Amino acid sequence: MTEEPPNRRHLRFSLIALLLASCVLLICALQGILGYPFRQTIALDPVKFIPAEGYAYSASLPPQYSPWGAQSASARLYEDTRVSFLYSQRATSVSRIGKGFFSFPQKGRFLFSASDNSDPRVNGRNYRVEVPHRLSKGVLPLCVIAWFATGAIHLFTLPNRREALPVWRRNTGFILGSVVRLAGKWPVIVLSIPSIYLLISYPPLWKDVDALGQLIAPASVVNILHYPPLYCFSARIPFFVTSSIANLGVNRSLHFLFEQQQPSLQGVFLLVIVQHIALVAALTYTTVTLTSNRFVRCASALLLASFSSFYTHASCCGSEALSIPATFVVLAAGLSIARGFSFSAWLAYGIALIAAVGSRHLNVILAAWLPLALICVGVATKFGWCPPNGKSFHLGPAIGAAVLVGAIAFSLNYWMAKSMIAAFHEEYRSTLGWTLSDRVQSFLVRLPTAERLQLARDLSAKASDPLVRLAIEAEATLGSFYQGTGQLITEELIRSGVTPAKIGAECDRIILAATQSYLMTAHPVLIRTVWQDFVLGFVQANNGGIALEPFFENRYAAFDQVKHPDAWRQIGTLPSLGVVEAVMIFDRSCRDAYVNLVHGIPLGVLMIGAILAGGSAWVIFRKVPRMVIFGWSALAVGILVFMTCMVGVFYQDRYALPLLITTVFGLVASLAAYGDANLTSPQKPPMRTRDQYIH
Repeated sequence: MTEEPPNRRHLRFSLIALLLASCVLLICALQGILGYPFRQTIALDPVKFIPAEGYAYSASLPPQYSPWGAQSASARLYEDTRVSFLYSQRATSVSRIGKGFFSFPQKGRFLFSASDNSDPRVNGRNYRVEVPHRLSKGVLPLCVIAWFATGAIHLFTLPNRREALPVWRRNTGFILGSVVRLAGKWPVIVLSIPSIYLLISYPPLWKDVDALGQLIAPASVVNILHYPPLYCFSARIPFFVTSSIANLGVNRSLHFLFEQQQPSLQGVFLLVIVQHIALVAALTYTTVTLTSNRFVRCASALLLASFSSFYTHASCCGSEALSIPATFVVLAAGLSIARGFSFSAWLAYGIALIAAVGSRHLNVILAAWLPLALICVGVATKFGWCPPNGKSFHLGPAIGAAVLVGAIAFSLNYWMAKSMIAAFHEEYRSTLGWTLSDRVQSFLVRLPTAERLQLARDLSAKASDPLVRLAIEAEATLGSFYQGTGQLITEELIRSGVTPAKIGAECDRIILAATQSYLMTAHPVLIRTVWQDFVLGFVQANNGGIALEPFFENRYAAFDQVKHPDAWRQIGTLPSLGVVEAVMIFDRSCRDAYVNLVHGIPLGVLMIGAILAGGSAWVIFRKVPRMVIFGWSALAVGILVFMTCMVGVFYQDRYALPLLITTVFGLVASLAAYGDANLTSPQKPPMRTRDQYIH
């Protein structure tokens, strides 16, 4: 029997060590992230329970069994035979909601609540908690180091490593190249993954009370004038489809869309699926339009997919779900138009602009973007800063056409609202005063009481209409339109003998005049309040915070449903609107790695990155690429939209969405500029052949 050569034995041992290190790394990763397979069940002694805030009670745990990070989500609380999966990283959910929620606020401490919010010390039930074995923070790094070390040893024990290394490198490059080429050819694959993940992981979300007016209430001032009607009624089509399928024997006309809605769970799911399809299609169109370079397409698709806020808003029933994809198509189609006349690009631009304005009034500012971008390109070309346009592209007619399309988009939405409100026997008017009232209130609360009342008296003295004077003083005493001023105006109109058909229009006229009188003062505190909210969009708003907004609004809707059950009676079937379910969904989203992606980077930093990326392309190619000009001009319009919004209403993270969209578009446009030679560098003269030099 021949003895095995030493190098063969070493190779076998190193391979076994590599396999063992891989298994240990996999098991440790599963234990550290998922909390499996090593677990422990610990009985809790009711005698040692300590009352905490609200419904919460505290119990001690051995420190080695206190899970941390992602492990905590796999813990289970047992109440006799009942199992609770309601882990929350927020201790406030345990104390305020109870219902079996539990948390691990610190090492060695377990915070929990009874399923019926009773006192677990005396309710006679047995409690125990199943937790994963705690994994030290240094275990995973050590496993990774061991895996790399055994891999290096195995590599060096290979007898033919010089031949093996190039083969491995070629195979790795081929696999990675194939993946990149596939993603570049079909970016929809990459862009669909976040939608699939969210649709599987979370039920449809609901945008607080706003979506009640948009999607549930019958046609009225709220969903025709206050919110643009295009989204409010087109988004009801999935409700109509599912209702028609469920009631095949019942004839339903399209007038069903304008009635009070009672959407089924299937209808809401279909709406969310359609919203995701629209978003993925818009992002795919943007990626394909920007460049034909497959590597850049792949990078752009990954960048767009990493901004979870676009996808979480698509999972939420609310107008932002249409505004986001419409804005992306407007920007991408405008860039396609700049490359030369294309009927399909103009058609996409016009439809998207109509949809953008039809989902949010302020999006009418987007109509100024394409003319502005084309003018900037023309100026840059004239001074030699930008490569010349193609012969088939005429700047003047393109600017005129862009202005015309913008005017048509605005006119169609205006005609739609005016025709619909007339059809329902209401007077066309502005409801802007409802929104401005919130901005005025955010300014007035910062004034001392005496100064606030004196300002109200001074402004009311200048008003000729007694009801406007009443509204001005009510803003300073009662609060905003929603806090009592609107009700006071309505009651006064009734006492004045105004007919019921005219009360709504008169109330809207009065509150608008009252709020405008405050805004026209340009009070230093008002200017400072608006400026501070404007700055928050750059230093506080980020992708993670904006992505969490739909989950927060859904939780708010669940609490409002408990307070006002009659208003929510038509949508009681939505599973995400139960209080426990809504809190659990929100708490889960707070620890969701994808939802919170790019969480710590403010929009201001991303904006600087977009500007620097475009500036670098300018330096490298010695000409400013047209894509960069379009990206920067989109960014300028996004800032203008956000600034206008902050003048009219107080800051919320979701109001920074236009800023995020235009910033991300500026980033991908700058990225695409590096991969599109036709748009980034000046045209070089063709190489002359040897025969041409001779002749």
